[in-house]
Amino acid sequence: MRVAGRWQFGVIVLAAMMMEGCCQKQEVVFCPRLCSPYGRAVTVAVVPILNYSGNLDIDTLKVTDILYSELQQVEGFAVIPVNRLLAQMAQENMRCVETPEQALGLARKVGAEIILVSAITEYNPYYPPVVGMAMQVFSEPEPASTQASGVDPVVLRRMSSPLKLDVDIDPEFWPRNQIQRIYNSRDKMVLEQVKHFADDRGVGHSPYGWDVYLRSQEYYLRFVCYKAIAELLDKEVERINRGAKIPTVDNDVKEYH
Repeated sequence: MRVAGRWQFGVIVLAAMMMEGCCQKQEVVFCPRLCSPYGRAVTVAVVPILNYSGNLDIDTLKVTDILYSELQQVEGFAVIPVNRLLAQMAQENMRCVETPEQALGLARKVGAEIILVSAITEYNPYYPPVVGMAMQVFSEPEPASTQASGVDPVVLRRMSSPLKLDVDIDPEFWPRNQIQRIYNSRDKMVLEQVKHFADDRGVGHSPYGWDVYLRSQEYYLRFVCYKAIAELLDKEVERINRGAKIPTVDNDVKEYH
């Protein structure tokens, strides 16, 4: 009976250890679903991506569609279709967005609370791929907007930005936040992130397995868009934790509904 008791105790301890191990594994999420940092539903617009890479083979509208698709998966984001922005830009004879004023004007016209302006800054689609991405998020001017912005004026001058900004402009037109990253798949950390992203999204029936995310331009661009959005949202969380808020759009300015 004493041996049986010890055996039962050992089984209980082993089961507890296994359960603890399972719980620990469940907590490890490498590519979590992204959430709005604003604490409520927010209407988002995305400007057609700009190409600053020097590579003329980029289909910027296709990349914009991928970015739009990834933004749609952010919990709490209601993303305005890209075609609606294109229609508004065509109506105003606007070939591309060149200034913060234009970006904010578009946001008002389509009823967006925030608008995302992005650019491809480097592009090598061949194995192993390299993509540079810069993103800026704009919203309507806030009180004490200099304090509300997550952008340092010195950093603003040095960074490669989708919209070339003069730091002497009114701070109310500064981006609320911005990032600039180069996702080089030769980098070990980036490579590990790609593997985890592939595990999360799946590889279908590809014979390449997770490596398909390096061999397919579309798959790698999807990874890049996800990571860039995630990093930008992290910076927005930091900004909001400092006390800044996102304004609420006036329903009267919404169009094309």
